[in-house]
Amino acid sequence: MTIEEYKRQSIKRINKQAAVSGAFTNCFDTRAQSERKRTSERKRRLKALVRSNITEIDVLAQHFMISVNTIKKIAYSAGYRIRNGRVVESVMR
Repeated sequence: MTIEEYKRQSIKRINKQAAVSGAFTNCFDTRAQSERKRTSERKRRLKALVRSNITEIDVLAQHFMISVNTIKKIAYSAGYRIRNGRVVESVMR
């Protein structure tokens, strides 16, 4: 592989990553809006699952197909607390 081919390949990879992130489409507002929508939908579903006594962090993470840390962040932002690997209602609510 020559230096020119390597540079071309690098530029293609960088452009592809930029296109995926929305850099070329001026859609950062749309992307942020969809992120907020997805987060609020996850919070709504989390609240429904906690009400039906599904509270284990591992089970919830598998249900949402996201990491345990992400489900913890969602639970905290929804007003819940984590105790002994389970989502519990916050006293402040």
